[in-house]
Amino acid sequence: MGRTNGHRVAILLAALMAANMISSVATAQDLALPQHGAEPVTLALPDSAQATARPSEVLAVFVGQVDPCCEGRTPIAGRYARANDALTFTPAFGFDAGQDYVARVRTSQIEEMVAFRIPSRAATVPAVVTDIYPSGDTLPENTLRFYIHFSVPMTPHAAFDYIRLRDATGSADEAAFMRFKQELWNEDRTRLTVLIDPGRIKREVATNVELGPALLAGQTSTLTVEGGWPSADGTSLLPAFTKAFRVSEALRERPDTRHWTANAPCAGTREPLAITFDRPFDRHLLTQALWVESETANRIDGTIEVGNAERRWSFTPNRPWSSDDVLLVASPVLEDVAGNNFHDLLDHAADPEESANSATDLPVNIRSCAH
Repeated sequence: MGRTNGHRVAILLAALMAANMISSVATAQDLALPQHGAEPVTLALPDSAQATARPSEVLAVFVGQVDPCCEGRTPIAGRYARANDALTFTPAFGFDAGQDYVARVRTSQIEEMVAFRIPSRAATVPAVVTDIYPSGDTLPENTLRFYIHFSVPMTPHAAFDYIRLRDATGSADEAAFMRFKQELWNEDRTRLTVLIDPGRIKREVATNVELGPALLAGQTSTLTVEGGWPSADGTSLLPAFTKAFRVSEALRERPDTRHWTANAPCAGTREPLAITFDRPFDRHLLTQALWVESETANRIDGTIEVGNAERRWSFTPNRPWSSDDVLLVASPVLEDVAGNNFHDLLDHAADPEESANSATDLPVNIRSCAH
């Protein structure tokens, strides 16, 4: 392109801008453009003479498009820094996603205008269902809740326009879920909790008698999230997602740690302590309601991982195990996937004497291993 008002204007990224895409290095002049709002614009300075020039004369950033630019415009405010033969410009308030900018570069040989735009998060992270818990291929007839995880925040008050529980024939059970005035989202609306109506689970309750269980042992059911649900910012539509699973017999016994098995990690190592359960447990509670204590009842710090369809829990300590034995402790509120905890069954309150017989901790021996 020729000179305009004495300036050589090079629109080096016009094609990429049309597609809302930006390269990490913009020009042959080694101008590196930001990929998010907090990153600076960086210009390599191969010409040592440029080090004596005022930074704003060498590099300036303007709001708007490259044509016309930049006579009569005020560059955006920010701070400059020179280091390792490079000049950086960081805006005072960050770059805005989706806004057009122009970086003007003036060297001893050339003046160049480079257009750029910060990619929006919605453009790079589309709305999809990332996980559904329980994650197993077989779930008990009295499964109480599902956690649906999304890649981005979703539009609220629309969940049951898109979420369905279907039987083996594909028919939707419109009475399967509890519908609250406020949907059960986490803080950033990327995880939704959906509950099967307890009236469809509890035996001899009117809803169960009238409609039967929402899930039937021996059959296949499908939890469906239909396509078209908009993300919270309205820039992405969710594609359809389905989770099919076989339904097994109901879980009607309280949890008991005596039915769990534990490995024996080696002293002096950070080998994970792994627990295998006799049933699947609530995925969210497994990260909160289980912990490891020392012999002196001090909680040991470490990292938790959950796997094998929520039937396995592992704990890696921050520091190597000592030779002392430890205790795995379960909060009484820990629930299995059917909503049964150590004191009560969802279907009815357990007898107090029976509850007292349910163990909530599991001693673990630390082994002395040859290294």
